[in-house]
Amino acid sequence: MAAKPRRLEIRHSQTFHLTLAAVGVVLLVITGIYGTALLTGEARLQERPSWLLLLCAAAILYYVVRSVLRFRDRRPQVVIDRDGVRLGFGRDLLVPWDAIQWARVRGLRPTLQIGVEPEYVSKARVSMWNLDDNLTTVPGGGTAIAVRGAGLDKSMRTALEAIQAWRPALRPHR
Repeated sequence: MAAKPRRLEIRHSQTFHLTLAAVGVVLLVITGIYGTALLTGEARLQERPSWLLLLCAAAILYYVVRSVLRFRDRRPQVVIDRDGVRLGFGRDLLVPWDAIQWARVRGLRPTLQIGVEPEYVSKARVSMWNLDDNLTTVPGGGTAIAVRGAGLDKSMRTALEAIQAWRPALRPHR
């Protein structure tokens, strides 16, 4: 008799987000020092507009804050268990096993792609344009949701193995 599959919980990686926040803080300090040098006349901008420096600092600050928030968030973002696949990322959406047609991992930066019934794509509120979200659509994938593994504590291959353990009869998708 085969062993019962285990529940898999995937969270934000604390190491990843702490490192990203630390690098961002260092870049903000460097930007602040350079900005101070510009204001005191000790440095020149070399034909680059000063608003560009402020825009870069604002972008870095955004990612620092985002990383700190994700570092502190210990809730599971993906849960694979007897009920199906639960997707967090601010949505708390359960996709039951009978609504999942296929699953695969693709890409250089591995992405878990799950073929679902059309209603779950709209319930997940996914967009292929939001670069800051771990959930996105699969271009050319029909009604499929992609979970990007960047910044998560387990690989998407591990997630696929858990899906296959819970649903061995799930048809593979090429």
